Amino acid sequence: MIGVSTVSVFVADQQRAKSFYTDVLGMELRNDAPLYPGSEKRWIAVAPAGSQTEIILYEPDENWAHYKQVIGKPQNITIAVKDIASLYEELSAKGVSMDPPDPQPWGTFSFLRDSEGNSLLLVQNA
Repeated sequence: MIGVSTVSVFVADQQRAKSFYTDVLGMELRNDAPLYPGSEKRWIAVAPAGSQTEIILYEPDENWAHYKQVIGKPQNITIAVKDIASLYEELSAKGVSMDPPDPQPWGTFSFLRDSEGNSLLLVQNA
């Protein structure tokens, strides 16, 4: 069987991003360890409770410098939600930048901006 293990969100400040994804969005912290021995960069993995796929909050180093240009831009990640209207109210009250839910025939979506300015797509299926 094939599955998706991780996806990366590229960030400028790993600690700020970790706080946003865990404290604000309520995701679980799955791992926070040095990227390699002696590295100041971290391997930070977060995920919604019960999810098998983890989001790696990756701060590009010299080996991945070409990803610095995508920080603060739309990320190719869709996060499934059960009640997007309630989530919009909750996160907006916390000061999170989020578009109002937009109903479509296939479901309702919204874009959320994380602590790094990255845009993530939230979808509640119809």
